[in-house]
Amino acid sequence: MNSSIHNIGTATRNNWIIVTSNGIIAVDTGLAGQEDGFLKRFTKHWRREDLRYVFITHAHNDHAGFLKELLEKTGATVVMCALAQDVLAVGKPSEAHAYKNWLGSILEKAMASKIGSYPPVTDSNRMQVVCDGDCIFEDLGIKAKVVNLPGHTLDSIGLYIVERNIVFCGDAAMNRPVLNANRHTVLIENIKAFQDSWDKLIMLNPALLYPGHGRAFPVGDLARYRHYLQNQH
Repeated sequence: MNSSIHNIGTATRNNWIIVTSNGIIAVDTGLAGQEDGFLKRFTKHWRREDLRYVFITHAHNDHAGFLKELLEKTGATVVMCALAQDVLAVGKPSEAHAYKNWLGSILEKAMASKIGSYPPVTDSNRMQVVCDGDCIFEDLGIKAKVVNLPGHTLDSIGLYIVERNIVFCGDAAMNRPVLNANRHTVLIENIKAFQDSWDKLIMLNPALLYPGHGRAFPVGDLARYRHYLQNQH
């Protein structure tokens, strides 16, 4: 295998780092204004110029909040779904959610306020738009594919690392038992799309899912809790 996986995130949010012999991929960023903390943790292990790509699973503020600053300070390229491009350009995600639990209700109110916004990302020279099934990061010497996972947001995508048979799924699923015991996320824009994305992941059958929040977990958990989503409308 030509890569290693690390997590330099915080107690509430993961920052997955994929290290290859030809450069580094970061999966998502974090809240606006927190880039210095991220870079401090990052540069304990690697040089900032080794960060080649930032893979954005979706354009919520806790995943893309300091993307603009990170690209400027590292020279990295952002890889994203086409639907994320318009969101990043205004720095304000959708506030419409078909489902939310108690925490989601709190977050929805926060997103409707200034807290939900972040510095817009508009530099097209630093952008790479990808589609479902695209093979990416071949220049880094690894086999990786894009997996469209809409539902939590319409622009949600995952990163399938073929050589390890793992998927970085963003918020298409979570593993914070106190907050979401059934692996579902706390906010869903489109329930049917979310269900379909879970079915897609189950069919792909990776060994592990690496979520944006919580520890990595086996894809079998999705099959175990799939019935829960049937009760959501």
